[in-house]
Amino acid sequence: MSISVVGRLQRSVEGLLGIMLAVMVVLVFGNVVLRYGFNTGIAVSEEVARYIFVWMIFIGAIVAVHEHTHLGVDSLVRRLPRKGKLVCAVISDLLILVAMWLLLKGSWTQTLINYPTASPVSGISMAVLYIPGVIASISMSILLLLHLYQIFFKGATEEDLALSVSSEEVVNVDHVNDSANK
Repeated sequence: MSISVVGRLQRSVEGLLGIMLAVMVVLVFGNVVLRYGFNTGIAVSEEVARYIFVWMIFIGAIVAVHEHTHLGVDSLVRRLPRKGKLVCAVISDLLILVAMWLLLKGSWTQTLINYPTASPVSGISMAVLYIPGVIASISMSILLLLHLYQIFFKGATEEDLALSVSSEEVVNVDHVNDSANK
């Protein structure tokens, strides 16, 4: 899978996240207006909004892994020489792959267990709440394997070795973006 394909997929996923957020806002806001304004409501809207929220969390985590934007404490890693940073990046990726295996195994088990159970209001299978864990674990594992491939076979840049972003960097990026938009 080439980097351009991953980039196009990421843009599509970000668009999907925007649509999901809009649908969730409309469902929740519409239900609030109906409940307080007309003393009625749409029972299924809360349940569907909950499902969308779960899916958004896992899809957002995939995007964050691709962009290396998970928050992390890297004060020690920053002070290491390049070889130390490489070792830490590989160990980190391998540990996250183990966590993704556990997420996949648990999510798949819960999907199978909850498949025959329907939600009380919409009648949708409760497995819908666990499928995002399966998709996220597989997607993040692929991204991590691509990252390891980059490190071992193509050479890693300093950006490739920064597996997280510190809160100061997030503030600085937001500040730069705000300045550029003025």
